[in-house]
Amino acid sequence: MADGKTGRGEKSTKIFGDYLVMLIAPCVISVWYYGAAALRTLIVCLLTSLICDFAVSVIINKQYYAADLSALCSGIIIALMLSANVPAYVGVVACVFAVAVAKIPFGGGMRAPFVPAAAGFAFTAVCFGKEVFTYSSGRAFMKTVSLGASLMSGSTLRINASNLIDMLTGNIYGPMGTTCIIAMLGCVVFLLIRRRYSLLPGAGFIAACFIVSLIFPRSGGSVISCAVTELFSGSLIFAAVFMLTNPATMPSNAANKVVYGVFTGIVCMVMRHMGAFEEPVCFAVLIANAFSPLLDLLTDRVRIIFSRKKQREVTENG
Repeated sequence: MADGKTGRGEKSTKIFGDYLVMLIAPCVISVWYYGAAALRTLIVCLLTSLICDFAVSVIINKQYYAADLSALCSGIIIALMLSANVPAYVGVVACVFAVAVAKIPFGGGMRAPFVPAAAGFAFTAVCFGKEVFTYSSGRAFMKTVSLGASLMSGSTLRINASNLIDMLTGNIYGPMGTTCIIAMLGCVVFLLIRRRYSLLPGAGFIAACFIVSLIFPRSGGSVISCAVTELFSGSLIFAAVFMLTNPATMPSNAANKVVYGVFTGIVCMVMRHMGAFEEPVCFAVLIANAFSPLLDLLTDRVRIIFSRKKQREVTENG
């Protein structure tokens, strides 16, 4: 199924196939750190997404496209944002909501107005907040609390060479597959080669989060340490790579892509400062998804107005 928004006639198989390639690294890292628990969570979410995708399609008499890999991607993305030891029912509920509510009713992954994985995670965060944000302890320099929880409590955080390496490699207390910054950088390089235009929202998003965290730090210590910790905590960079790059939900205009990302970043940081959850990035993505069509509409209206004005000037001068 082609997506008109990309402007290049790319098929969902190709686009979500790229995501699957990028998701290999965080999946391997999560299993490396958390072992069988991470593998169990991944399998539960994968099977739930695939079974739900097929079952709901049959129930509503909709043709099932096995080549549409969006459900598979949503399952993996949701699993990686959860704790390795999260109860299985949490992953099941998240994936069912993502596929049955946020994807299939709108015609598939390339037509969904909201990122299905973000919708699924947000739903379970509201329903099972304690389970979603209770993380497994790994070989991390922070054994009892995540970076997001530390920032939320205003604790003093200082970055040194040792814990910086831990943060870069994802060896921290938090979601099982979203915290390895090195893996995320590898995904960015992959997107630069395959779909560089899709990186514009993520760039605007990260820039906005970084600037807001510099102006309004949430913890003690140096301002730079707080800003860097803010970026490395939770699923922020993961969302920039795997959610804001979704071609079905981002605006079509390049400038609007940046505005879309900046808007998402500001909303995310406001929610981090004032919200009830330590990681509200999925809620910010969903809010931005709702405004994405408006950006394109406003751009089109402005273009029409200037075009008509130019035509009048040509007519009057002629």
